[in-house]
Amino acid sequence: MSSNPSISASEVAWRNGLQLLERRNFKDSIALFQQAIDLERQEGVKSPRMKFVSYLGLALTLAQGRSDDAIRLCEQAVKREFFDPDLFCNLGIVYLRNRQRGRAFDAFQRGLTLKPGHRRIREELDRYDRRSDPVLGFLPRQHPLNRLAGRVRARLRNLLGSTAESEV
Repeated sequence: MSSNPSISASEVAWRNGLQLLERRNFKDSIALFQQAIDLERQEGVKSPRMKFVSYLGLALTLAQGRSDDAIRLCEQAVKREFFDPDLFCNLGIVYLRNRQRGRAFDAFQRGLTLKPGHRRIREELDRYDRRSDPVLGFLPRQHPLNRLAGRVRARLRNLLGSTAESEV
């Protein structure tokens, strides 16, 4: 398995799952994350490491799209190990893929509170947080008038953008 005897078989399976996840081989990474959890049980561990559980949830979402199971796994992981910013990053990504932006950004913020320079969280925020300034700048962003005006502005942009594209 590994030349380092201090690394368990479950850890090796998890690390291999991470490599496959980075290569966007999501289905095979699911099998390795599940294997890591199973190997840990065979090693006598009562409860699997939450990083294994969290990455299993992330891989499920990336492979299958929207998934209540993935949300449940990632939420379980951050409840048990609320000090690991990687778990909050995974939860945020899973929430985004399940169209729960508010919860995603809350998870990202909690991760940044633990580690302000967290690279993956910063990348996710840069990718998805492209909101325009509030329409009514003198009101808070969450004010009902600003929310309504923002929706109207977004629909107009979509209509005008699709019209302009069809004329080309």
